[in-house]
Parts: sequence; C-alpha cells; structure tokens
Amino acid sequence: MTSDSRLSHTVTTLFAMAMVLVVISGAFSPQVETSSLSPAQRHEMRSANLKKSLMAVCAAYLLYSALQGPDTHMVRPHPAVWKVMHGLFVLYLLFLVFLLCQETTDARMVLQFISPDLGIELPERAYGGDCRIYTPEDPTSNCRMLQDTIFDEFFVGHILGWYGKAIALRDRRLLWAYSIAFELMELTFQHWLKNFNECWWDSWILDVALCNSVGIYFGMKTVTFFEGRTYDWTGMERSKGLSGKVRRSIMLFTPASFDSYIWNPTSSPLRFFQCAFVVALCLVFELNAFFLKYVLWIPPPHLLNHVRLALWFGIANISTREYYVFITSRKGMRLTKMGANAWLAIAVALVEIMVIIKHGRGMFEAPCPTGVLWFWGTVTLVTSTWLVRWQLRRNAVSGHRAKHE
Repeated sequence: MTSDSRLSHTVTTLFAMAMVLVVISGAFSPQVETSSLSPAQRHEMRSANLKKSLMAVCAAYLLYSALQGPDTHMVRPHPAVWKVMHGLFVLYLLFLVFLLCQETTDARMVLQFISPDLGIELPERAYGGDCRIYTPEDPTSNCRMLQDTIFDEFFVGHILGWYGKAIALRDRRLLWAYSIAFELMELTFQHWLKNFNECWWDSWILDVALCNSVGIYFGMKTVTFFEGRTYDWTGMERSKGLSGKVRRSIMLFTPASFDSYIWNPTSSPLRFFQCAFVVALCLVFELNAFFLKYVLWIPPPHLLNHVRLALWFGIANISTREYYVFITSRKGMRLTKMGANAWLAIAVALVEIMVIIKHGRGMFEAPCPTGVLWFWGTVTLVTSTWLVRWQLRRNAVSGHRAKHE
C-alpha cells in the first residue's frame, strides 16, 4: 500500500468516525429538560451519559492508536490490531493513575460504578488448611483435597498461562527460574495473603512439576516448530483442506517471522542482571494480580481480572521482543531507545505497585517471619558475592589479555 493511499484511508476514516461521533453524542438532538425529571431519573440519565462519554473517549483514542500508533514487529492479522492493543494498555495505565489518585473507598466505588456487583469485601480463602492426600472419611472421594485442587477453576488456566509465558520468553532457563521463584514468592507473602497458603504437594508437585512443566514444554515445542520460519499467506482459498485453513487462521496472530531468543544469562554479570530484571518484572505482574484483587475487592472469577490478564498477554510478546532487542543491540543500551511497548509494560507494573501500596494501607501489617528474612538475606549475600567474584575474575582475565597484546 502506498503512502498516498494510506493517507487517503486514514483521512477518510477520520471524517467517517467524526460523523459517527456526532450521532452518538446527540449534538443535533433537542436538549433534554432535566427539570421535569425526578431525582432518580436525573441520576440514572447522568450515570448513563457518563458511561457513554467514557466509552466514546476510549473509542476515539483507540481509533487514533489504530491509525497513528507506534509500529510493532507483529503484522498479522493487521498491524492496526497490535496498535489498538498498545492503545488499550495506555488506557489501562491512565485508569491505574486515576485509581491511584483516589482514596481507597472512592477507588472501590469507581470499580463498583463500572461493575455494580463489586464493592463487597472478599472472604479470605486458604488452600493449605488440610494437606492430607488420602481422606477415607469423606463420603464422596478418598482423595477429596487432591480432587478439589485438580478440578479447581484455575487448574487449566494455570497450564495455559505457562504456555503463553513460554511463547513470550522462549528460554527454558528463564522460565524455570520464573516458575520456582514464584513459588518462593508465595511462601514469602503467605503471611499477608491466605491465597498463598498452599499445601506442599499443591505448590511443588501440581503447580511446578505438572502444570508449569506441561505449559513450558508445549510452549517451547511451539517455539521450536515455528522457529526461523516465515509465512506468506495470500488467501484462505489457497489453503488446502480444513487443517490448512485452521493453521492459516492461527498464523494470522503470529509474527511474520518466529525467532528464538538467546538470553544467555550466564555470559556476563550485566546480562545476568538484564535477564533477572525480566524474571522480576514477570513476578511483579503475577503478584500484582493477587494483591490488586485483595485491596480493591475484586473476586477472582470477575471479568475485570480476565480483562487485565488479556491486556498483559496481548502486550507481553511485543514488549518482550522490544526489551530483547534493547539489551542485545550492537549499539549498546546507551545508544538504543527502548521500544514503546516495553517501556509501557514497565510503567504499568510500577503504577500497579503504587496502587497496591496506597490502597493496601493498614492491610499488610503482619510482620515478616524471621525465617523468610534469613532466607532472602542469605540469597542476596550469596548472589552478590558470586557476582562480584565473577566480575573481578573477568576484569583479571581482560587485564591479562591486554598486557600480552
């Protein structure tokens, strides 16, 4: 498509959407006399107008994003789809900033305005109350606790989540570090959130050894299958058979080329920190999901949680790619600009933390267990010592080579 035709299409779309906005806003409709309405009717009308106005604002911004948003490496099914995803994530960032500037009660009322079933304090649910695998006294099952855990609403979602994470990170070492680190995070914060209080077999066998490993395995198999391939799909009618059509439909939502990432975290101390930052950001994303639900009173099955996960999943692949390009650029990080989506993902994670800190005041006063402090203190000391010795050894080797040259 030439630049002239693209300009023509964007201008045509602009004027078309301007006309739609005129109709939606009722700019030429007769003014409503609110004096003749009852207080309840006026409140209902203002509430409806406010929701319609907010939706119109979001739609206008997403249209701008689709036409003028930053380009990404994702080009199918259309670049505009991923530009809209960037726009949605920007709107999520702005919404978080809005919640951050509210008092806690008002922030929960804002969410209740969006979804009237919110605004109710959540009952705390612990999964580690009874860790027996064999329950002979139960009339329905001799393995009741195990059965309830496997048929929990999050079991399949757990596997799919790790499949998506494997598609984004594309490195087994980082994925397993992420997997084990999250279980350690659950142990670290279970004195604040009872949701993290799980049985040992639930955390390390069902989660890590089963769900995580299955998701990582199939995710990496997908990466291996598509690695280094490029596709030029010229039409659905040219795809032979039902399997060909299904495969092409799936390919519409993949990059034009599917390359693996060589993170190589043990190549240097700097690269170790760069890879550790990725894992840390992933852990922040995971932990924020639980803490946001807790402080803002959002039930786990609620649509808002699924919307947040969908937004993060949509931005994850793009932002990971941009961050990888940023740290592996031959120009160096100082001369390379971080991609807009990677920057946005970091910004959203930070603002989510701010929202949790502000609206969680008075909710996390339980002291951290001494064993947890000793564990992380030891990990920090050992890791710091190892990194310093590693860097000193590298400096010595470099100095020895320079002397002989």
